[in-house]
Amino acid sequence: MKDVSRRNAASVAVGALLKFSVGSQFAISVWNSQLRDTLHLTQSEIALVGACMTFGQYNSIWAGFFVDAFGVQWCAAAAAALLAGGYWTIASLSPGVAPWIVSTCFVFIGFAHSFPAIAAIAANEGLYGTRHRGKILGFLVACYSIGGASFAYIYRLWFDHAVISYFNWLGFYLLVVCLLGVLLLRPVMHIHDTNDAISIEATKSPDEVPLLASPRPHHEDERNVTLLALLRHPTFWFLFAPVLVGIGSAMFVMNNISFIVESASSSVEQVATDQIAFLVSLFSICNLVGRFAMGILSDHFFVSIPRRSFLAASVLAVGLAQLLFLVVPPSLIAVPILATGFSEGCIYALFPVMTRELFGPRHFGKNYGLVSLAVAVGFPLLLSPLSTYIYHLHATPDGSCHGKLCFGPTFAIAAALSLVGAYCSC
Repeated sequence: MKDVSRRNAASVAVGALLKFSVGSQFAISVWNSQLRDTLHLTQSEIALVGACMTFGQYNSIWAGFFVDAFGVQWCAAAAAALLAGGYWTIASLSPGVAPWIVSTCFVFIGFAHSFPAIAAIAANEGLYGTRHRGKILGFLVACYSIGGASFAYIYRLWFDHAVISYFNWLGFYLLVVCLLGVLLLRPVMHIHDTNDAISIEATKSPDEVPLLASPRPHHEDERNVTLLALLRHPTFWFLFAPVLVGIGSAMFVMNNISFIVESASSSVEQVATDQIAFLVSLFSICNLVGRFAMGILSDHFFVSIPRRSFLAASVLAVGLAQLLFLVVPPSLIAVPILATGFSEGCIYALFPVMTRELFGPRHFGKNYGLVSLAVAVGFPLLLSPLSTYIYHLHATPDGSCHGKLCFGPTFAIAAALSLVGAYCSC
């Protein structure tokens, strides 16, 4: 028994390290403007790079298929090869390289990030039972957030204006961490019953269930809904929508912190790496608090307050944070950034748990990946091109933009969409 406990603890620890390391992507706002200058990219081209990286990471259904088919150890091994190869490829690019090559490389890197992220969750979500699932997943996704803050300061302290060296180092670091995952992550084991695709309709009638049903307390939900059943049922889409709006809006803010601060300043020279590193760390730390706190709260009130109620409140909080960007002066730009980080953290602590509880454990990797596609739609395919269009609409001839109109309309649209997301959560 003690040996099992140690193995479980080691699996959670290395899962936390994997999520912490994948959180390096959260530090994008610290280095994206320097990568723009190093590779001679335009503002729209570097914005596309950030969107491509996010699209790749949250296009994680393929990593879900992989972990369900081959297990968490092979998923971690694949992550080691993909991440090291991806970052070393980026480090080999020379100034003047075609922008589509840079964007393609970052799609691949984002895609590689999804492998350790899913492996860490799939290996550990069931180790301590239903009553502690929210805490375990909240802790793991919180490690992702603190990774963003940590890597922002790592970059500022040791790699400022040396973005290529940073990518070389990151490739080696992630290779080692993922190999630790191969050694220490616990294999996923599920009991296989005879009915491999019990539908949601067979368990409850539509009149009995709210938009997002909650599982019965103290019982494992073994419905094990397959991908096809998932896509056919409205419950999936009522979870997909709040994730799309809530996390998509927050990813837009996180990926554009440096440019949001630039637009609020009178000149680009006023924006220092130290300031951006502080704001990225602030976003990440508040995100950490939101993820960990919501994991504990949603477990503590498991019987009296369904997780869907916490989800609706969190999506509304993201919308309110977007409205704050429209009214606060530049000196208080940190306030909506920290509010966005905290609110997004709450959503991120909820949707993996809800995916597991609503749709069962057997296809968790695929189902988690499919719900995560909402983020790939919300930021890279919706808010990123929209914000780029609006930014250039108000830009000066040299391509820069200053004032509320650069990002204000995008914030307003994101706030309006949060109402739709909150309704779907109820």
